Amino acid sequence: MKIVYTRGNRTETLASLATLRKILNRFVAHRVFYEVSSRSKRGHEFFSSKNVFTVGAIEITSRDYLTILIFDAHHPAHSIEILNPQVMRIYDEMPGRGFAVSFISELDGGNVESRCYLRDEGEDEFHPQERTELEKITLPELFDYLEEITTADPTPSL
Repeated sequence: MKIVYTRGNRTETLASLATLRKILNRFVAHRVFYEVSSRSKRGHEFFSSKNVFTVGAIEITSRDYLTILIFDAHHPAHSIEILNPQVMRIYDEMPGRGFAVSFISELDGGNVESRCYLRDEGEDEFHPQERTELEKITLPELFDYLEEITTADPTPSL
């Protein structure tokens, strides 16, 4: 898969799946606008679907071909599946305006193009990301706990 950076008009080949995960993990716990569409080379659109949802997880596999699954955090039956994209375009030329990517796949000898566009709409303020146990503890509770485990009595009691 080729990666095209719109800033600087630079093209690279995907180095690894870890690189792709790092790029796409920017969407996790964020509201994302997406458009999935397919059109012929003559410009006739076959279909287009648009929606906004919060990304819960992203799964990337590469067996016979690259598969990217993007799961909705609040609706387990809703997901986007991107199969065997040839190009990923990264839209990062406007800092502060949101990060976006699009995946492009060509079918039927290049006569049909399928596209999945994702744009970051910011963190999901209605459903904040679950905090870990350490983040839930207050500072005084943390200091009490640290004092308790560091000042243990070295002599065993009978």
